[in-house]
Amino acid sequence: MNRPLLRLALAGLRAHAVRVVLTGFAVVVAVGFLAGTLVYGDTARAAFYTDLARSARNVDVLVEPEHGLLTPATVQRVRAVDGVAAADGRVVAWLGVLDRNGKLITSQDHIGYALSVPGDAALAPYDVAAGRLPQTAGEVALDRATVAGAGFALDGPVTVLDQAGTTHRLRLVGVLDLGVNRLFGGSAVAALTSADLGTLTGTTDYAQVVVRAGDGTDPARLRERVAEAAGPGTRTLTGEALRDRLARQAAKYVDGFLAVLLGFGLVSLTVSAFVIYNTFAMLGAQRVREVSLLRCVGASRAQVRGAVLLEAGILGLLASVGGLLASLLVGYGLIRGRELVASDIPLHAPVVRWPTVLVALGFGTLVTVLAALVPAVEASRVPPLAALRSRDAVEAGAGRRRRTRVAVALGLAGTGGLAVLVGLPLAFPGLPLVLGGGMVAFLGAVVAAPLLVPRAVRLVGWLPARLFGPVVRLAVANARRNPRRAAATCTALTIGVALMAMFSVLLATAREQAGRELSENFPVDFVLDRVRTDGSPTAVRGPLPPGLAQRLRPDPAFGTVAEVRLADSPLDDRIRIWTVPPERLHGPIRPEVTAGSLAGLAPGTVAVSRQLAADRGVGVGDRIALGLGPPGPLTVVAVYDDSPVDGAALVSWASFVGAYGPGEPDRLLVDLAPGVSTAAGRQALDAALADQPAVRVRGLADQADALARTLDELLGIFAALLGMSVLIAVLGIGNTLALSVVERRRESATIRALGLSRRQLATMLLTEAALAGTVGALAGITLGVGLGWTAAMGLISSYGHGLPAVPVGQLALCAALAASAAVLASLPPARRAARAPIAATLGDEG
Repeated sequence: MNRPLLRLALAGLRAHAVRVVLTGFAVVVAVGFLAGTLVYGDTARAAFYTDLARSARNVDVLVEPEHGLLTPATVQRVRAVDGVAAADGRVVAWLGVLDRNGKLITSQDHIGYALSVPGDAALAPYDVAAGRLPQTAGEVALDRATVAGAGFALDGPVTVLDQAGTTHRLRLVGVLDLGVNRLFGGSAVAALTSADLGTLTGTTDYAQVVVRAGDGTDPARLRERVAEAAGPGTRTLTGEALRDRLARQAAKYVDGFLAVLLGFGLVSLTVSAFVIYNTFAMLGAQRVREVSLLRCVGASRAQVRGAVLLEAGILGLLASVGGLLASLLVGYGLIRGRELVASDIPLHAPVVRWPTVLVALGFGTLVTVLAALVPAVEASRVPPLAALRSRDAVEAGAGRRRRTRVAVALGLAGTGGLAVLVGLPLAFPGLPLVLGGGMVAFLGAVVAAPLLVPRAVRLVGWLPARLFGPVVRLAVANARRNPRRAAATCTALTIGVALMAMFSVLLATAREQAGRELSENFPVDFVLDRVRTDGSPTAVRGPLPPGLAQRLRPDPAFGTVAEVRLADSPLDDRIRIWTVPPERLHGPIRPEVTAGSLAGLAPGTVAVSRQLAADRGVGVGDRIALGLGPPGPLTVVAVYDDSPVDGAALVSWASFVGAYGPGEPDRLLVDLAPGVSTAAGRQALDAALADQPAVRVRGLADQADALARTLDELLGIFAALLGMSVLIAVLGIGNTLALSVVERRRESATIRALGLSRRQLATMLLTEAALAGTVGALAGITLGVGLGWTAAMGLISSYGHGLPAVPVGQLALCAALAASAAVLASLPPARRAARAPIAATLGDEG
């Protein structure tokens, strides 16, 4: 690039400072969001690593078992190794903790954990936030989250369950700070003395042995000696290797959500690219005379093209620097709002690494230059004599490319539609094809926008023009007169609204389908089962307390109390066999039969789930071996679909008892009596189970509420992330309208001279913005609903039944907000146009 060309580019930027600022702000927002997600990811990883690393604090060597636990003898051998200053065994065992109401505290269906008190304070995997660690039997220290959630107080009582489910009362003497150690998954964690660990958990062996090296001892050589002493069946790591592993774990906790954030960041960049393209396209149209005069004084096509691209590059670089600065606020804001985007991320100072700087500067500049490439090529094609032609002639020349535009739009729409048709039968694996095809079809709509938008504006503005007179009619006519400008105003907004509408349809459909499946597969009001408290790694459930069903049946609040027995097939542990007493196999307990009949269910027969029937290729009348003993393979008498139990084979009560012996039920299915509310039924169950804290109660209402909360949170997250794209699109509308005000300043002055007041001129421009915003929002909702509906139908066809759900209220609110935002964005340029003096503007040759 020669220096005159650089001076020309800088002069162009200075001459159009307002437009440059508006365009650059769109890049700042997009780059700020994209780089902010990277800052968030680096900061979250650093925060997780710092917090997780406390378990590796002062650890020079770690010993872990390959299977099972480490014995106290192993710890003694490690302590005797030359160079070991201290070695401490860490006990981790299951321990149930009850809240102040006597209910078992669980997290994701798991009870709490018991940890040992460190023998060497320097090797403690946790900090003491308040009080002290237990010193004698009967004392306990709990993690901070459990103490706060359950309302425990220091020196107050805490009730725990031993491995048999018996309650024990301890005194709270300390509060632990565990950080975000995901090993415990948010469960209650208690530190106990060695005596209480043995009594309550039955565990005396160790999950880890940590070693602190003596002064001057090389950890790598010490690891070799410790490995030899620990013997076979163990793994040894240096402290540095342990910290590397913790760093990888920290990245694992962040990378999944970071990928989602980056996806939305790229969406924001795409929207900003549309804004930049539209801006440079309009600038090129406005600067036809300026460019042609440059050609007249000797500028070549390459020089004109280079000047426009150089302008874009400088603008992109400056805006990217601003976006990089904004990314610090975005990244720290995501960390501060961690409850909304990912739970339990510790606070940490923002971390900015050099790849983030390169991505921010590189992507922002590259997107800006690429977006300006087509306008730059078009500007270079302006002939020198165009300065003597009217702008209308130039616009008419552009109209000759209509056939090419139609052909490209139809080609893209056809390609996208074909991809959707191919992906639909594939269900979930075909979802990328469906969504990708929808995006390609959307690009076809974008190409056709200059042909479609003016017609849509005429349709939307027909009634307002009839009702509100000539000012609105002028706004409709202006929007139709320049198709490119009208399309540029709408397109960017359409992208953001379309994505928001698509996610709204998908999430609403997911909520409805999941609710339907819950109702069909969870037909009873409550399911009771027992939480496993003995720490066995091979099973999570156990039989219910004896006589529980007999205790509940006399209560008039319960209409049905059915015992369920469950066991794995001896031939295939993936097949769960279940049964209920024959007198209880009715009403909501009875599965939905799709073939055959349960009337013939007796010893020697079986009813199988639809999935098992398909996997084994069996039907009614066929025989299937389940390993229940005599008389051998069972005859299939029915195939069922929806069932209140997650079992694949239903056998008679007599067959099950004959194979597995008498025993207590594994769960109870409880249906309320007519007229009894869910809340009243839950109260009755809580009263009956007051002395059975290990019995878990699950209800349909609880699961439905949890599902609704999860989907609402997802919708809120997606709306917030896509809101960034909508914000950029709204900025693009304001930018486009500001440019159109400049472009039409003589036209505006002329109609002012003919009698249009300032208020009427501003109203006309605001009406144009409202029409553009409405058309963009409606187009986005139409495209988004169509794409979301298509994707949802593909999933429903394989995983459910019914039709997709369309959240009309949410979509209407989204459209109203988008249109209103477009009007607000147009207020400054409308005021500027209304205040322009008539005489001076008419004398401006622009």
